[in-house]
Amino acid sequence: MRPRAKRAATTCNTIMSSKPYRVGQWIPSDQKILDKWLDDLIAEVKTKYSDKLELLMALHPPAEKEERVVSGNQLAVAKGTEKDLGLHSPVKDLLDAIISDPEINMFFHQMFWQQYKLPDTSEGTKIPCWQLMIFSIDYIMTTAPKYNKTGLVGFPINVILNWPMATTAGFAAFLNDKVNRLFKNILNYWGKFLSSSDSCYVLTDDPRHGWFGEDAMEAMPNFVKEFKCKPNKKHHGFTSWDDFFTREFRDGIRPVESPDDDSIVANACESAPYQISTAVQHRDYFWIKHQRYSLDFILNMSDLAKQFYGGTVYQAFLSATSYHRWHSPVSGIIYKTELVDGSYYSATHNIRDDPASPNMSQGYLAQVAARGIIYIQADNPAIGLMCFVSIGMSEVSSNEITVTEKKRVKKGEQLGMFHFGGSTHLLIFRPGVNIEFDTRGQTPGLDTINIPVKSKIATILPAGK
Repeated sequence: MRPRAKRAATTCNTIMSSKPYRVGQWIPSDQKILDKWLDDLIAEVKTKYSDKLELLMALHPPAEKEERVVSGNQLAVAKGTEKDLGLHSPVKDLLDAIISDPEINMFFHQMFWQQYKLPDTSEGTKIPCWQLMIFSIDYIMTTAPKYNKTGLVGFPINVILNWPMATTAGFAAFLNDKVNRLFKNILNYWGKFLSSSDSCYVLTDDPRHGWFGEDAMEAMPNFVKEFKCKPNKKHHGFTSWDDFFTREFRDGIRPVESPDDDSIVANACESAPYQISTAVQHRDYFWIKHQRYSLDFILNMSDLAKQFYGGTVYQAFLSATSYHRWHSPVSGIIYKTELVDGSYYSATHNIRDDPASPNMSQGYLAQVAARGIIYIQADNPAIGLMCFVSIGMSEVSSNEITVTEKKRVKKGEQLGMFHFGGSTHLLIFRPGVNIEFDTRGQTPGLDTINIPVKSKIATILPAGK
């Protein structure tokens, strides 16, 4: 989202013909599309909240207006109505924290000041102050992403925070426990809307913007044949946006490859390979541009992490139009499960040219983001204990584990799901596991073709071969 090239004036035609997406299709790669989306959002928010925004800014002026003289009458009105801004409750909690907590107050002032000192600071539309950010996030609480062939914005809050989160103050803020609790509550609140029937307004056959329209069906060919749905019913039978996004394949559509061969590892998600690392260390510099893996941090300082020191990590990502459930890559026993609350908008601040902040920070996010951890004692002794890790990115932060400890799973059985979209995940193997990955000719991190869930992703070879 942060561009390197000069921003040019655009027309609707140039926007629609621009390059569609970066990794995962969650955010367009073309800065012009994001600028247009954010310009439209700002205009809509300023119209809807004009009086309330004016009052908030009178009481708490933005950075460039700190010296502005506010009349006593205006200030009195602002103070009297601050509690009646009509914000959704968790957004009001964020506002209260920015106003009353000195640490959070400093973070949010500094990140909006510092965004204008970033490289290419003259490029791209920005939310100029935290006051406008508050009402922009509040607006998002009752919206669901519309489909758009080139302009789908599945991470709207990420776009709002894109420039501030790239600052040093933003880097610190979005690793802060208090800030993350506030945003977790905001995302949970939005999640309730996305799980309600009110979110079905985007599940239509509108040719361009409906999720069953012509453009969407072109991106999801054979939808009715592949996914469980009721095409003759309203919204294809889905009861909410989340119900649509956690849709299931029809029986037989994704068979398990080599179900009885314990030497074949199945793909846990409908995903494209991002990175394969060997000899992974217990601690490493995960925040640098290369983003090495640190097993202690990924596995939340568990004693079980020791078993994986020096082992192998395979990472892959899901796209916006993908299937979003997880399946066991091996047959075995669920040894342990754990849900970890992490950061929601932290990205490596030393990457300046990432057109969609979470994409190039996927390795980093494995250590700090909200995630689900599932240890599986594989039936194949050559694998032994292995680990699946689901990683929430930005808005996609809800990891639901549907298996329980001590439960036996067969290769291909469901482990859990992402809600409200898709993200990235890891498979972690112990050192000494002789594993050969099959990326179907793709270069991890560069190509973006999904490998079908439950199909072969790797082969376990005999030791020494």
